[in-house]
Amino acid sequence: MLGAPNAELESTLTTRFDELQETDLVSVHRSSREIIETVSKLPNLDVVLIHNELGPLPVLDLIRELSRTHPQLAVILIVDDIQSETFTQAMEAGARGVLSTNATLEELDARITTAADWSRTLRRHLEAASLDVPVSGGRGSILAITGGKGGVGTTTTAVQLAMLSAKAGRVVCLVDLDLQTGDIPSYLDLSHRRSIADLVEAADDISAAMLADTLYVHPDGPHVLLAPSEGERGEDVTARAARQVLGALRSRYEVVIVDCGSAMTEASAMAVELADTALVLLTPDLPSIRGGQRLIHMWDRLQVRNKKEVMGLLTRHSRKNEIQPDFARKLLGTGMLKHSLPANFRALEEAGNTGDPLKLTDDAFRKAFRQVADELGLFIDPKAQENGGKAAKKKPEPAP
Repeated sequence: MLGAPNAELESTLTTRFDELQETDLVSVHRSSREIIETVSKLPNLDVVLIHNELGPLPVLDLIRELSRTHPQLAVILIVDDIQSETFTQAMEAGARGVLSTNATLEELDARITTAADWSRTLRRHLEAASLDVPVSGGRGSILAITGGKGGVGTTTTAVQLAMLSAKAGRVVCLVDLDLQTGDIPSYLDLSHRRSIADLVEAADDISAAMLADTLYVHPDGPHVLLAPSEGERGEDVTARAARQVLGALRSRYEVVIVDCGSAMTEASAMAVELADTALVLLTPDLPSIRGGQRLIHMWDRLQVRNKKEVMGLLTRHSRKNEIQPDFARKLLGTGMLKHSLPANFRALEEAGNTGDPLKLTDDAFRKAFRQVADELGLFIDPKAQENGGKAAKKKPEPAP
């Protein structure tokens, strides 16, 4: 599809399109309104090319609208003169590329082919996600992970537990509720335009199709609901919206793992309130443990969660530390998992720097994460439960 503001430009571009053997131009439009109306009628459309002088809607607003309502659609902006500022603004609005009006035939063909391939791949992912989202009516479990202070490993732990649980055959959704500073995309090397903020307006009636549009489907299993890339949009995610979104996810996934970060917001407090398990991560130092104490006592005072219903997890544990798990448990004043995560930051560097959690190859760390996941019940398959309440556990295969 092409959006051209005048007959001269339309003639120039359509003539060049006729020379592209692998591309079919389905329609040409003179206004942004026509494009918005027509795109909705063409579900298999791959690419829209829009000249920057098309109106009446400002072209960047048009790109944002198309990206929001049709995330699988590749939009390419056509300009007379490509400048760095124009390119940056277009990409931030959601465009897949910028082309010069005088681009060569080879450049035009290459850019459209790449954009179309991206669009078809994303459409397949969205369709697969819509089919994969279970709607059994069952009640999944929510694990809320919060840090006693920043830098204790909440995101790393949430990502690793989600990957292990998915590898064990569970249907898992990983949610980033660290709304201002969440950065799960870096840990999973992913790029996705949609976030939990896009579900807020429809929070009262979230369908599987809406989730499919918003969630990222990781090739290793978990579905991922991201925090907004613009931190200020996190303010839109109220306690009520968080309750509705997490309720919709809980009805469709066996396991919902929520990374709440280390700062309490309306949304993260609601996650802690709804969670089957609320886990606070701590490092073996007094500032971290005191931060965990303050957080747990605040939840208790605000009736978010009884302090007796909170569990702690010690990270960066070493036998050389002055503070050992038993002492940390006494200082925290609540229960703690019997397993801890070891103090070996370098073992996490490759996985963190490459955005590939499977690059965690340290045996001690992998064993520790499996033990924590097992202790939290993330390997239990409710479908395999036998009479008398016995549940079968499906352990993940050892990583290669």
